[in-house]
Amino acid sequence: MRPVKIVLGALALLLGGAILWSLWISRPIFDETREFALTASVADPLEALTFARTPDALIRVTSIGDTGVTGIDLTAVIGVDETSDLLQLYSVLGYDALAGVDGPSVTAANTALRAPIEYTAPFIAAGTNYAEHAEEVLLDDPPFLFPKLSAPTRWDAPVHFVPRLDYEAELAMVPLTDIEDPGDAVEYGLVLCNDFTDRWTLIRELRLSKPMGTTGFASAKGRETFLPCGNLFVIPRTQDFHRSIELRLYVNDALRQHFVADDMILKVGDIVAQAFAQQDWIYWRGEEAVELLPHGTIPSGTLILTGTAGGVVFKPANIWAQWLYLERGDIVRTEADGLGYLVNEIR
Repeated sequence: MRPVKIVLGALALLLGGAILWSLWISRPIFDETREFALTASVADPLEALTFARTPDALIRVTSIGDTGVTGIDLTAVIGVDETSDLLQLYSVLGYDALAGVDGPSVTAANTALRAPIEYTAPFIAAGTNYAEHAEEVLLDDPPFLFPKLSAPTRWDAPVHFVPRLDYEAELAMVPLTDIEDPGDAVEYGLVLCNDFTDRWTLIRELRLSKPMGTTGFASAKGRETFLPCGNLFVIPRTQDFHRSIELRLYVNDALRQHFVADDMILKVGDIVAQAFAQQDWIYWRGEEAVELLPHGTIPSGTLILTGTAGGVVFKPANIWAQWLYLERGDIVRTEADGLGYLVNEIR
């Protein structure tokens, strides 16, 4: 019996060591908390224009308070039909004309704000586009793309709980005009998003024999409620504006992610070029084949999710530990300079 005991003891030590190691690598990378507060800054209009929308008005936002936004009521000045489509309005008037519009001020409560534009699905997402995130999930593949198939939800919408639920703060860039060729000169708007992920489904459906991004991701990231989007839409004067944006994500007031958009590996032009190069690839949502570019173009209003940095829950060794992941009742708050915030309860 002695050899058996030795073997069992060795196995127990190995198992215990593996568990301790998985817990060690799962520890948060930040040790900071902040009291919950609904505050945000607005970009200088010389650098970027900020827009919000209620059912009755398109607003050029000039300030944000604890309970809502204040700004110029563009609908009252320009007209209902003309302001029903922000991207069309921008294509007609341009940056300087919209910046110069003056008129009655309006204040709208956060609860009255809806999506600032109509987004065009499906969306394009970049995986492991920040080096520290690639390192923490043990992927040495270059950044890859996948279709994000969730419908956008409100900034304060609840997120449906699933086992091994994870978060990813993301800056989304939105083409203001159709992209028919990767060489097209395009302006982009900016919106804050959170790319929630069902890590258990991702692991189950991932096929390492297939190109990264073509299996697992469409299913794991395409569930209902997995794409809350901000209530602000920002159009910068220059396309370098986004590079200095800092994004932060808190879970129950504890900081989990903090990064600068300039650290992304593939810039938006690289993502667009790669999307066109891979438009004939087959992507899988379970047994269903889906396309990355079903339109053959990237239409205006398409969310291009540019990736997340380090600090997510998932590590390959901790998929066993549900208690490390998001649970019902958790509050995930995502913020970005000049882009507002998301507040999402897990239910």
